[in-house]
Amino acid sequence: MKFWYLTRSYYPYQKGGGPILRKGQVDFFKELDYDITVVVPNYGSTDFIIDDNMILIPQTYNLRVSLYLERVGFYEDYLDKWIDVAFEYLKEKINRDDIIFATSGGELGMIKLASLLKKEINCKFVVNFHDPIAYSLVNSLKLDKKFHVSREKQEKKYLKNSDLIITSSKTNQQSLQNKYPNFKDKIINNYFGYIDKVDLNSYTKENFTKLRIAYVGNMGNLQEPEILYEIYKKLNSSNIEIYFIGNINTNRKLLEIRELNDKNIKFIDFLPHNQFLEFMSKNIDVGFVSLTGDYLGACVPSKIYEYINLELPILGALPDGDGKDIINTFGYGKAHRYDDIEELVRAMRSFLNPNYLKTIRANIIKDKDSWFMQNLVQEINYHLSKG
Repeated sequence: MKFWYLTRSYYPYQKGGGPILRKGQVDFFKELDYDITVVVPNYGSTDFIIDDNMILIPQTYNLRVSLYLERVGFYEDYLDKWIDVAFEYLKEKINRDDIIFATSGGELGMIKLASLLKKEINCKFVVNFHDPIAYSLVNSLKLDKKFHVSREKQEKKYLKNSDLIITSSKTNQQSLQNKYPNFKDKIINNYFGYIDKVDLNSYTKENFTKLRIAYVGNMGNLQEPEILYEIYKKLNSSNIEIYFIGNINTNRKLLEIRELNDKNIKFIDFLPHNQFLEFMSKNIDVGFVSLTGDYLGACVPSKIYEYINLELPILGALPDGDGKDIINTFGYGKAHRYDDIEELVRAMRSFLNPNYLKTIRANIIKDKDSWFMQNLVQEINYHLSKG
């Protein structure tokens, strides 16, 4: 039996949190003795590359045009043309007793490819949602107000052909079960967790007189990390420093904030993962996480898992959903709605109490192992082994 892992992106071929997370998931599946092969597009190339349980299948067309054709309904997904090539290649490689594991970071393409292969070969077909399919409805909410044809028909068509559907949030699990009651029993949830355990004993945290709060990651309009500045500004405390770690060049508001030359606001370019872990361990007291838009309550930012790994109390500006619930329910910090600045200001003020920080860290340390991806992958393995 072979395990075919279909993904739109994979580290080191692509950078970012998603590709790194997928590589971590694959590595832990390998530890469970799955004979696993990763299938990923080879963007902008005409070359098939087969190397060390990796298959990169060429993708040569203009993705921007394909995204537009998806938006207006001419394509079911922007990867449609790639799917045609991948299907013809893989249908000769996959056997009936194999497992196809199709991930989705918002695209339908890998799910569609896996469904077509299941229909052709009658092998086991598993869906793993990293994020809901973009512009599908989640609890009757849509990603944004931009025009996009409905994706409900296509989502149902390909999901119903699957043997197991794994979400990464209970919010998305519940939404899918409500939409598709006829196959709700095969829809389960499995959180991702963090990939590499940090040995905090190898770092010595500097003694600072100020509370240091950091935002790390994408600086886009889905995150609006500038909310951290709004909270800081309203609190008006000289005992707090805030850090933005990542590329701010596409965020006009952060560029304007940088021009203020406030000595308590620090900007640091993107850090390689090892350097990021070291910097956070030595310098930061609280991790900040944000998502804006109620639809995004179905997503759990990977930063939450990173902060748990680093044993950092968390301040969250989030929609109602799993991310907010994880922080508040387990006592890992405080999270409020992204549009409730006054509550977020009160939450930031509470972090100035050293005893409160110690209580939060104790909660995180107690639960830390339960959020390790290696342990969480065991849940998926259990369901895969059920037949």
